[in-house]
Amino acid sequence: MKIGIYGGSFNPIHNGHIYMAKFIIDYLKLDKLLVIPVGTPSHRKNILADANMRLKMCEIAFKDQEKIEVSDIEVKSKEVSFTYDTLLKIIEKYPNNEYYEIIGEDSGAYFHKWKNYREILKLAKVVVLQREGYTTLLKDSNLLQVKNPFLNCSSTRVREAVLREESIENMVPKEIAKFIKVNKLYKK
Repeated sequence: MKIGIYGGSFNPIHNGHIYMAKFIIDYLKLDKLLVIPVGTPSHRKNILADANMRLKMCEIAFKDQEKIEVSDIEVKSKEVSFTYDTLLKIIEKYPNNEYYEIIGEDSGAYFHKWKNYREILKLAKVVVLQREGYTTLLKDSNLLQVKNPFLNCSSTRVREAVLREESIENMVPKEIAKFIKVNKLYKK
């Protein structure tokens, strides 16, 4: 089985994330895509919305997607989230498969600084999605660079629009916009 692993802060999940999840399933012909919101991030100060809220938004966004499973593997962990550790847990849960670690080129630009990045490349193919303004420096036979469409959407733009009390319905699904409003997320 071909299993994709799509981790991120998803703070909040937006139409670009959703499009890319569907795109990568088709592009790689994946049997399953695990969407994994980060619990406690390793690479930045934790200023994210509550992990359970981000998890719930991912569940809402992908509720009707047969090949997508939203995983709480990092959210329920009390440890700082490192891709290598999460990958080992996934391999233990789903042994003897092909694994594809999906990252954006913003992460690909510094992938060589990740914890145990060489081991990650031995255990999985690392699939780098293009992002405007970034370049992946590392070259490896298990690192695949994908020519995907550039999407003009980001979690930062969604959060900024919420702060300015502007509509976000062109950036996130309606159910996510409603969830953000009802739960008063991304307000100061």
